[in-house]
Amino acid sequence: MAEQVQAELVRFLAETYQVDADDIRLDESLVDQGVIDSIGLIEIAAFMEKRHGVVVSEAQMTRENFGSVLKMVAFIERQLDARERS
Repeated sequence: MAEQVQAELVRFLAETYQVDADDIRLDESLVDQGVIDSIGLIEIAAFMEKRHGVVVSEAQMTRENFGSVLKMVAFIERQLDARERS
């Protein structure tokens, strides 16, 4: 499932921000790479909600959860797992 989530997120980033998917470094901050700015984080959160039903609170928008594509994928997975358990 993580591979699918990652592929969808990278495709969204590439299409939305007109970057080559191969140029996105999965383990580095998208802000530091110059792919997105702070508004981009909000757009990614909206994508997560629309695509996966993951509602992101402002408090969850941290470097731990949004610091890289890999961290975003892990965050989505944790949210989906928590939803399944409840």
